[in-house]
Amino acid sequence: MSSDIFHEEGIRLKEMIQRLEKEKDDIHLKIEGHNEDYDDLKHYLSEFTADPMEMYQNYRSMTNVSKTINFYFNQINKIQKLLEAPYFGRIDFLFEDDVDVEEVYIGKFSFTDQDNDILIYDWRAPISSMYYEYELGQASYDSKIGKIYGEITRKRQFKIKDQHLYYALESSMNIHDEVLQKELSTTSDDRMKTIISTIQKEQNSIVRNESAHTLIIQGVAGSGKSAIALHRIAYLLYKHKGTLSSDQITIISPNKIFADFISNVLPELGEEPVHEQTFDEIAINLLPKSLKIETSYEQTKKIIEEPHSNYTYRVKLKSTFTFFRQLSKYVNEIDSTIFQPDQDIYIADTLITRNYLTSRFYSYHKLPVKQRLDELANDILDVIQTSKAAEIKRIPSKKDVIKKLRTFLIFKDAQSIYINFYNEINPTDTLNLHKNKLEYQDVFPYLYCIHYFDGIQTFESVKHVIIDEMQDYSPVQYAVINKLFHCKKTILGDLGQMINPFSLNLGDSISTIFTKMEFVELKKSYRSSYEIIESAKQFVPDNTIETIDRHGEEPNIVSYTNSCTLINTLQTLITQFHDSMLNRLGIICKTETQADQLYDELKQSVTLTKLSKSSETFDVGITITTVQLAKGLEFDEVIIPYANAQVYKSEFDKSLLYIATTRAMHRLTILHEKANLSPLITDRSEEEHP
Repeated sequence: MSSDIFHEEGIRLKEMIQRLEKEKDDIHLKIEGHNEDYDDLKHYLSEFTADPMEMYQNYRSMTNVSKTINFYFNQINKIQKLLEAPYFGRIDFLFEDDVDVEEVYIGKFSFTDQDNDILIYDWRAPISSMYYEYELGQASYDSKIGKIYGEITRKRQFKIKDQHLYYALESSMNIHDEVLQKELSTTSDDRMKTIISTIQKEQNSIVRNESAHTLIIQGVAGSGKSAIALHRIAYLLYKHKGTLSSDQITIISPNKIFADFISNVLPELGEEPVHEQTFDEIAINLLPKSLKIETSYEQTKKIIEEPHSNYTYRVKLKSTFTFFRQLSKYVNEIDSTIFQPDQDIYIADTLITRNYLTSRFYSYHKLPVKQRLDELANDILDVIQTSKAAEIKRIPSKKDVIKKLRTFLIFKDAQSIYINFYNEINPTDTLNLHKNKLEYQDVFPYLYCIHYFDGIQTFESVKHVIIDEMQDYSPVQYAVINKLFHCKKTILGDLGQMINPFSLNLGDSISTIFTKMEFVELKKSYRSSYEIIESAKQFVPDNTIETIDRHGEEPNIVSYTNSCTLINTLQTLITQFHDSMLNRLGIICKTETQADQLYDELKQSVTLTKLSKSSETFDVGITITTVQLAKGLEFDEVIIPYANAQVYKSEFDKSLLYIATTRAMHRLTILHEKANLSPLITDRSEEEHP
């Protein structure tokens, strides 16, 4: 790093901080003035009797002043964040057919002086895209008036924290490797970090993609796909300010723990948090309140613990694209016969022919069955109203007409449709939905039938939905989501991290359900060190995951002789963790029973947390959890206990090991009984403990 560059940028930073401080002081003065105005208006209303119109005008004035004050507080919040680190990058851009170079400093938010000159550009601004897309030389960006061409003559990258300049690097690379290495070498925090200073070229194109109606992101573990999706939200909110707001975006996340882990990103980027929910919550809100449903967590737990049970067989059957195709075909077929009037009828002495009933019912074929009956009843009442019989007979209620029409339905409700369908395709396994609890694999097929028969309220106010962990959801789930959300979608996940081994297949299922889609793939992992990723490659086919050149400790495979020495080994590793500079240690078990057992053994001597299905937060320190709850999270160090041959042995178990190992950023230890290491794990350097 040149001392001249560092000195030059140090002076610039001090000047920028002074300007930001002055701006903050000016805004505070404005707030004080508006607070006085607000207090005066409030005092006037409380002390003086005014006519209604004057009171109304005063209340409106108070509301407007309050909005202005809130706006200024938001501005101060952004200024405060800029004061901590005003910018992270700079490009000097020579516009085509121009002689003056513009210095473009890029930060978390934009900052404009009183002359309306932009001193800091928001990372989402069109001109800022060149920082991520280009090296030195010819470059361009899209603006409101079209493509702007020119040349990047200089590119610098900074590390600024608490107003202190740590480095200023001259770079001809997209994002200098040294900068990326420094950022990735830090320890994990209690929340996911923003990545605006290290967004890579392929990630930037995903963030700024506006053409795709449905964008599918297949990203290996640690590729930053969840962070990219959140930054994509921030970009869209910035680009479409005024037409898109945070309350019009929904994230469907795997669980509350993951939702807590990512909750900091959007506020740090200056945006309001968006609504988050799980598939379970969607189902609970749509199904009859009297019906109890199994959770996705309970289903996954049973699959992991009972891989060869009849229950797992049913999950496998109902998770396939074939099952969805059969269900869709069945519903389409019964639609042509579900309403069968067997004769003409008289209502209030008015003849309603069989042909009329049939033709009118099927003319409403785009509506759910119940709504068709409602519309048909309206038609019949209109006929009666215009008939002579209406003059001498009491016109029946709409409810009575619908009741009569329901007698012509072959199926009386969604439940009977689903039961009949399932019994038809699988007569050896009778389906009974009259039990107290609905198995999770039946929830979304049942909702599919409810949508057809009863109708389901759709989320028309939502303009963009993000779906994370796409690999764990079945084709029927996606079909229902597609019916509920008609908006644009960003769907992300990793086929190598399947918790439901029977769920998604990108080749035939998702591309059929989402016809207007674009597919992108992220193969490079940034979370884990080179050594950890090289070890994790043994659990994924074709070594599809690419490493970065950030080196660390080799993963350690340690044996123990019995449960007592296992606990001793864990305690030793925990002591080493406390002596290190690391923030978060994850002990990741395959089953909930294993996690409970270790937690009970260790909690007497160690301060630690256990993540369970009811957990809603993810804190620093030592955490014991299962693979299914650890998915999506990251730890500085990971310990995988019970890596024995009887525990991890199937192809599905490879996926679990892949998930567990790739949670580790810097250090990984695998523990197994002596001479009983899982055959799925390559033993490179076994260390024996007595």
